[in-house]
Amino acid sequence: MSSPTSEIFRRGVQIQRRTLMAWSAALVVLALSVVGAWPSMESSGALEDFASGVSPEVSSALGIDQISSASGYLKGNLYAVLLPLLLGLMAVTATTALTGGDEEAGRLELLLALPVARRRVFLVRFLCVAFGLALTSVLVWLSVYGSVLAYDMDVSTGGVAAVTLTVALLAVLHAGIAYAVVGFGLGRGPALGVAAGVLVVGYLLHAIAPLSDALEPLANLSPWEWALGGDPLVSGVPWGGVALLAAVSAAAVAAGTYAVDRRDIKNA
Repeated sequence: MSSPTSEIFRRGVQIQRRTLMAWSAALVVLALSVVGAWPSMESSGALEDFASGVSPEVSSALGIDQISSASGYLKGNLYAVLLPLLLGLMAVTATTALTGGDEEAGRLELLLALPVARRRVFLVRFLCVAFGLALTSVLVWLSVYGSVLAYDMDVSTGGVAAVTLTVALLAVLHAGIAYAVVGFGLGRGPALGVAAGVLVVGYLLHAIAPLSDALEPLANLSPWEWALGGDPLVSGVPWGGVALLAAVSAAAVAAGTYAVDRRDIKNA
């Protein structure tokens, strides 16, 4: 990295430091709490009773169809909904704050005065978000990995790494969508709304579309399906889904970078 680029990256990481620490701590506590409850839930038989009281269709939609097994429990209580949703919201809010939020507040003007292209300023800000997501994902993975070993759960440690990777890439994709919206000059609010909307609609397509024969093909349009449809916790890395997530993320970031270089920057 050149000196101006390094400075932009350093400042971006510094700006989101407290927020990143809060998100990381919350997600690590969530992961530890979920895995820590497994021994008591397994011994009490509550999981079998819970699973028997829910229809197969609803169980599948919520990712709890195999909740009585160790991998099914981990999937249903952490990786099917909660972690992807929370990590996606973290990605979207951080991206809009570091790009559209700082632009609207006039905090980017000093950085734009540096001898570095405007597109690089925005791109490095996106890389700051990606760095934060990677760091948080690694901490969550280490927490789950250590807990799985500690409680001797019948879960593939490679599967834990695979599903954490796909969930992280899913979050990066939604960060890329928010970045693209800001790049086209629509501002922080619309970017937050669009990216969060795509996140929620993607989940609904992934969870609900398979319940209807007519809607089932729509599930393949969902990034959630690309990331989690192949059950990476059990089956390992879904390379086709990973390629789709990476390609769409790259396209969104490229579009946003192209657009921001060809428009006026907003003043506070």
